[in-house]
Amino acid sequence: MEELSLTAIKLIAAASILAIALVGGAIPMAAARYPGSQRFFSLGNAFAGGLFLGVGFIHLLPEGIEQLGEVVDYPLAALLAALGLGALLLIDRVIFDGRHVHSDSDTAQGQSIFPLVLLLLLSIHSIIAGLSLGFESHASTAIILALGIVLHKGSEAFALMVSTISASFTANRRNALLGVFVAMTPAGIIAGMLGSRVLQGDGAALVEGSFNALAAGTFIYIAILDIIDEEFSKRDVRMAKFVVSSLTGDDDVPMPTQDHDRIFKFLLVIAGIVVMALIGDFAHSQEAHSLAH
Repeated sequence: MEELSLTAIKLIAAASILAIALVGGAIPMAAARYPGSQRFFSLGNAFAGGLFLGVGFIHLLPEGIEQLGEVVDYPLAALLAALGLGALLLIDRVIFDGRHVHSDSDTAQGQSIFPLVLLLLLSIHSIIAGLSLGFESHASTAIILALGIVLHKGSEAFALMVSTISASFTANRRNALLGVFVAMTPAGIIAGMLGSRVLQGDGAALVEGSFNALAAGTFIYIAILDIIDEEFSKRDVRMAKFVVSSLTGDDDVPMPTQDHDRIFKFLLVIAGIVVMALIGDFAHSQEAHSLAH
């Protein structure tokens, strides 16, 4: 019965994640018509950053430490989390540091490859998070992971589609990118569920803990270097980006204005962390109660 309920949780999570990603990706086309939409999603992004930090630091990393600590006498979880963060750093800031590519098939000005870079980063993060959820053996932790993924999946899809609109991608290309992205986490969940039926004992703990630790690193990277860094960047940095964008003929960087929401954004980041902490405390208390009975 426990196995059945855990399987049901994972399948419901996969369907919910798929649906919320599709909704989040569809919103930019409608929301772009309203002048207040940019501020709304900027505030929502700050809250998502707090959720990411909470999921990474409070749930995934401790879970990975506990699981791997039963198998190896080495801080492997911390190492894997650092490697997960470093891998995304390498992809985002080293390999794909240049954001524009020109080809004969593109427009005269070329198209930004940043949406493709963002798709790669988010896809790696999504499939690792999905594998982590798929391998999860406790219903309470699975619910926490599923909730964390659901809460940010829509904002990730929204950010991805906004980047494709700014890069002047065609509708077919935007739909293709969205289709790839929304499939990543459900595919990871299914693969993790199948793998968990094959692996047992220390092997299962090793794989599950490793994916939890890697997912923690990717959550923390996305939160700090992609979300929080963007929402709290200094005005002179944003002005420099705008000047460079103007000189290179791009139009996807808006003129920076005074950000009056910085305190509000900070509070939303803290709120996201607190929400995940409270969810974690409730889930652990429920798990302890069930074990006691």
